[in-house]
Amino acid sequence: MRDVVMALAAPAVMCASGVYAACAVWWRRRHPAPEPWSQAGLRLAGERVVAVAEAVVADEHALLVQDAERAGAKSGRMRHHERPVTGNRIAEGRSGEAP
Repeated sequence: MRDVVMALAAPAVMCASGVYAACAVWWRRRHPAPEPWSQAGLRLAGERVVAVAEAVVADEHALLVQDAERAGAKSGRMRHHERPVTGNRIAEGRSGEAP
């Protein structure tokens, strides 16, 4: 008797899973997913996530630049593009002083 039950268990499981899959397909075709899970809803949600991420990156970059400027101002150093240009640097030498 155990052999018959074991022999019929696999086909019964396969049949039940097929019936379940067919019912799930039938149900999903007659009851489509709500808007947030549709293709357009997913695309819009993705665009919102990207927009928020861009805003966060822009804000953090601005804070980083401000911190760097404050650190440079506290130490009295100027960056290379902030130094004043005084005449011909080749004639004056590398230090910016006249020869």
